[in-house]
Amino acid sequence: MHEPAPDRTNAFSPCTDRVVSLPPLSEKDLPSLLDRGISVLHDLGPAMEPQERVLSGLRDRLSEGRFQLAVLGQFKRGKSTLLNALLGEDILPSSVIPLTAIPTFIRHGTERTVQVHFQEKGKEVTIPCHSPEEMNRVLLDYVSEEANPKNRKGVASVEITHPARILRDVVLIDTPGIGSTHRHNTEMTLNFLPQCDAALFLVSADPPMTEVEVDFLRHVREKVDCIFFVQNKIDYLTLPERETVIAFIRKVLSEKAGISPEGKIFPVSAKQALLARLTGDEALLASSGISAITEHLVDFLAREKTRVLSEAVRKKALDVLHDASLRVSLERKSLGMPIADLEEKLSLFQKKVDEAERQRRQTQDVLAGDHRRVVALLEEVCAGIREQAEVHLQGVGSRAMQAGGDTDPRTIEDAIAQEIPVYFEHTLGEVTERFDREMIAVLSAHREKAEAMSESVRAAASAIFEIPHHRPSPGGPLVLAREPYWVSRRTWSGMLGMISPDLVDRALPRAMREQRLRGRIAREIHSLVVQNVENLRWATLQNVDAAFRVFSREIDEELARTIDATHGAIAAACRQRKERAEEIAGRVRFLEEASRTLQGLIAALSDTPG
Repeated sequence: MHEPAPDRTNAFSPCTDRVVSLPPLSEKDLPSLLDRGISVLHDLGPAMEPQERVLSGLRDRLSEGRFQLAVLGQFKRGKSTLLNALLGEDILPSSVIPLTAIPTFIRHGTERTVQVHFQEKGKEVTIPCHSPEEMNRVLLDYVSEEANPKNRKGVASVEITHPARILRDVVLIDTPGIGSTHRHNTEMTLNFLPQCDAALFLVSADPPMTEVEVDFLRHVREKVDCIFFVQNKIDYLTLPERETVIAFIRKVLSEKAGISPEGKIFPVSAKQALLARLTGDEALLASSGISAITEHLVDFLAREKTRVLSEAVRKKALDVLHDASLRVSLERKSLGMPIADLEEKLSLFQKKVDEAERQRRQTQDVLAGDHRRVVALLEEVCAGIREQAEVHLQGVGSRAMQAGGDTDPRTIEDAIAQEIPVYFEHTLGEVTERFDREMIAVLSAHREKAEAMSESVRAAASAIFEIPHHRPSPGGPLVLAREPYWVSRRTWSGMLGMISPDLVDRALPRAMREQRLRGRIAREIHSLVVQNVENLRWATLQNVDAAFRVFSREIDEELARTIDATHGAIAAACRQRKERAEEIAGRVRFLEEASRTLQGLIAALSDTPG
């Protein structure tokens, strides 16, 4: 926390005596360096508020950058038991009890709570739990078929907070089991995986690997880079049998799924590990194999993500501090030169600023055009999906009618209702991937131009005022942020209207009854397709609009920060020279001290001695 700030109504307030030199730095503590940088920018006054906000955002991003690990597996492989063992408490209901297909996000928190998100937008409930047993009971109320049959309560997802140590660096995600009667759950899982850092896939010896699992893994490897495997239930096997099963799993993964596990198949008994956690049996815990999972999948991978994130934050923080240093240097130099020279340089630099503003307007015009083009492409794609979906669902209805033999409408209704979420969840995944690629390609090109535009302003200021110039580090791969579909997606509509025969139908010959039934089915399918494609179009359109809106704002804000850090500094010095000459000496001393502090932070973040 910062100490209370003095008056910041202008850049020359009495805070000038609060910037102090950094002591020699013995270690590179990034959060501490960010806090120091935020404090320095705060003391420099309102002019540095944009840079202060960016640095504060980087600090928050660093503290919140937990590793996202999705736990996958077929029903009855022991996912819930393994997660309970990792948490050290029996809180997740076992799959021995039939469960609904609801994902559970397990995050760190000082208290045990269950937060239920419903499919109805904006509806949620948070329930504090005072014991593992209470948390288990609360979860059963929402995720078990007994208490929530066929998810009649409309639960979209469940979020748990728990004080387990493992959750300080990792968010565990318990996904619906694959191979269930709810086939669209597999598609939902696949659509969610790109937002995760890694996936942990459970197999066991009964049997070691099914065709359903192999087929699922073929799709998983396209969605997430890191997949690790756990062979559960090793307590049922002898040591030679374990080795035989692991060798078999490796062969199947390599030959049928095209996955090389590279030695990372962890044998474990989740049941023994949970029992050991609950009873404090260290010997049983060691023999269960759970420690290897914790050490490798959690500790190592979480540290690796932290390292990558820290490096990205460090580079961005350097850019921010260099910009701040440039502003301070420009103001110092402007305060020290003759007023005539200062006005001449300001006039020269103004031309560069005007040119950058023209480029910004042109960029925004082109960006708006690209936005319209992508939206038009979405409309075209959705029109094609409507045609394909009607043909596909008509085929489903026809096959159901032929299989029924007696034109029972309930058989047809059930077949179409079951197919709709599978078809549209899969289609949503394909559309999302396509438009993510499209937007990344378009926005990456615009980002290069925007970065070059801001860089030209910095370079011009440095050249005109003969100040050393720092070229910002290139931006990393463009990532589009979007909410998990389990949270934001509308539910698929699969309920047909009345297609049952009426009194007239019953009096007609069979061929005519079938013809009239096909007509009613076609009309109902058309209505359902229009409804569900609109859901798909709306979800994708929100992501497209948000991506372009955020990117457009960031272009304007980045150039505005750059101009303010350069032209603003010079203009402020010019006003000071004319209006408040008596304060110049004190301001120069303050800026010199601030410059030394900033250079110390830059040196520390650059891994050079402070």
